[in-house]
Amino acid sequence: MKSILLSSLFVVAFFMLAGCIINDELTTLTIRSDGSADWVRFQSNVRSTEKGEKGILQLKSFVAAFDAREDSDCRRITAAGGKVLDATWVRREEPYATLTTAKFPSAAALEKFCTFKDENGQIIAQARFIQTGNRRKLSLNLPANQKASLKPTLSLKEFREQQANVISETRVVVAGGTIIASQGFVIAADKRSALLDPCQIDELLAAEAESFELFLEWELEDS
Repeated sequence: MKSILLSSLFVVAFFMLAGCIINDELTTLTIRSDGSADWVRFQSNVRSTEKGEKGILQLKSFVAAFDAREDSDCRRITAAGGKVLDATWVRREEPYATLTTAKFPSAAALEKFCTFKDENGQIIAQARFIQTGNRRKLSLNLPANQKASLKPTLSLKEFREQQANVISETRVVVAGGTIIASQGFVIAADKRSALLDPCQIDELLAAEAESFELFLEWELEDS
């Protein structure tokens, strides 16, 4: 499960399947040349793994948090210096569905949002946005001790079974650019976007090298 958690680090939180709210998510992060970005998340099939009154109360809490824009994503967006533009119900009954849009006004805000810490405030993954001439790079680096603790534990069969419970996909779009290199992503045919790839991430985690980096690098189109 840790490798699935890692594959969602850029813009989505993975919900553990042990008495909680779970859902499918499709997230798109569109990055401009200056590092500012737009974020869109579609959440569907939102439900509780609990039965009876406990599940009802969990879903009530979910609804209240979403209405108040106090769910985990909205809190992280605001804390990073971003702005939640809209949080809309697509289906306001179980299984719920929502659509949330946000904006990050600067590369600093994007980096902060994409950097993850544990409950003790220690960095799990550090994001960096780099500008060099007409090239741009967004990377996510793990400290060596974090890499060791996140070695993959799921077989392909187990991974597919996990997907039957929840599906999470994250697409990164490079506005006005063409992707020239990546690690941990599958690049679209037009080279204007890429999907995080759990299979590549598992291979990187299993490798002997101490360092770990996910990245997208792109070249800006001539204006």
